[in-house]
Amino acid sequence: MSHINIDSVINNNVIEQNKNESNNESNPLDLQNNFLSLLIAQIKNQDPTDPIKNTELTSQLAQINTATGIERLNNTVGHFSDKINQNQNIQISSLIGHRVMIPSSQIVHTKDMKTEFGIDLIGYATSVEIKILDSDNKVIHVTKLKDAKPGVYSFIWDGLDLDENTVPTGKYNITVVAKNRDKDVPVQTLCEALVNSIITSSKDPIIDLGVMGTTTLSKIRKIFK
Repeated sequence: MSHINIDSVINNNVIEQNKNESNNESNPLDLQNNFLSLLIAQIKNQDPTDPIKNTELTSQLAQINTATGIERLNNTVGHFSDKINQNQNIQISSLIGHRVMIPSSQIVHTKDMKTEFGIDLIGYATSVEIKILDSDNKVIHVTKLKDAKPGVYSFIWDGLDLDENTVPTGKYNITVVAKNRDKDVPVQTLCEALVNSIITSSKDPIIDLGVMGTTTLSKIRKIFK
């Protein structure tokens, strides 16, 4: 009668080969091959007096099928994510040379030129008052609205102060107060900026606005044609 040495060393050549191959790039096929190699080695070297039960084999097969399915799903989602990022970068690149409105408490004005600014009104307001102030916090321009619905509003400032004098080139502050009768309404001031370039990244592309700094796509409130 032949004897089986259950303490004999397992031949791991196939297992080591699959392990080395899996280090390059994980994929469902490699995962499945590694599992089958381990399973075969386990069956070949099982204890004859206590063989592997069918329920154990079924459980292990179910686990590898689940792991394989998850790996395939992850790969599919990863490919879709890459495609979405590529399409987003292409669309954002088309903004170069366009003017946009972004949240800011300052505007950049060039002497003898008109300057565009705006507000993002969150709720209905019976009255809105927008003020432009110089570096000394002196009010040089006022714009008023009545019965304004929620939304983005843009305005053009001719560069003249309250005395009809031309103001110099520079940065000017904007303040806004919006009310629905006696209650404050959330509102945000906006400034105009020119998109100079796009810095793409793995997360959120950075939009270069020159003297107005940088921003991201989610912060843009309006795009001018």
